[in-house]
Amino acid sequence: MSKTNLETARGLIRKAENDCKVVSIGLDHGVPLDMLCFHIQQAAEKLLKALLAWRGVDFPFTHDLRDLLVLAVTHFPVLEEFRAPLPKYTVFAVAYRYDDAVLAPEREEVLAAFETVNRLRTIAHSLLPPEARP
Repeated sequence: MSKTNLETARGLIRKAENDCKVVSIGLDHGVPLDMLCFHIQQAAEKLLKALLAWRGVDFPFTHDLRDLLVLAVTHFPVLEEFRAPLPKYTVFAVAYRYDDAVLAPEREEVLAAFETVNRLRTIAHSLLPPEARP
């Protein structure tokens, strides 16, 4: 049985919420920053995919936040404000986790990225119907 757009969006939002919880707890408890970066990227990815799913827009199987954002902005112009910061977090999905030559960012950069994703989260929640939100 196939999920409805709303069910898919709701599931993605729940997963994004979990990613945000991991980052919040991790920041308070000294979890390595590269691990937190991964969850920041994942939260952003899932938030964008939730919005697209809710609208019934097919999206690519990708971690590339630029590609997802370009698609999302066409349906949600309010997301335009994320064109500059969000694509920078694509590297958080893979490079920081697998390439030991790529240094994890400083705490201040992680905090700024998390602040940006929390802003995206607030906007996504405002765009989704109440039954899709946690």
